[in-house]
Amino acid sequence: MGLINLGLDGRSYFKILPEDWQEVIESVWDDYKNNATVYVFKDDLEISAGGIVFRTAPPNMTDFEIEEWQKYVTANFHYIGFLFVDTKYRGKSLGSEWLTALKDQFPDQSYWLTIEEEGLRSFYEKNGFKCVSTSRDKANPEWILIYQPEKGK
Repeated sequence: MGLINLGLDGRSYFKILPEDWQEVIESVWDDYKNNATVYVFKDDLEISAGGIVFRTAPPNMTDFEIEEWQKYVTANFHYIGFLFVDTKYRGKSLGSEWLTALKDQFPDQSYWLTIEEEGLRSFYEKNGFKCVSTSRDKANPEWILIYQPEKGK
């Protein structure tokens, strides 16, 4: 399955996202679309999975992300956000395939992301990310994970 860059049609991906995610990205997309790319997998004509790669700071950053983001952007890391697999396509490892396809297409690119559910940590670690920072807010825990390609691969 090949990674598809939706280009100017990025909004078509938002339809599969949970409603609260749609509200976040729809409201700011015009401000971010020139510094972000939506990549998806399609099953026939239907989007089955996807995510957004931001070349700048992502929208709606938390205080924890605000403390950290500058060092990653300065080091040319891209932010992975809104990674989602449509519920009809769950259980087929599409999230892992999406990450692998992205890393294969851009083999020298480093990435960072934030998770708010600790259960996702093992998923990202299995896909080559490592946890580098944990928020101090016990009520709203967050973790920053990074991926850096191996040099000389």
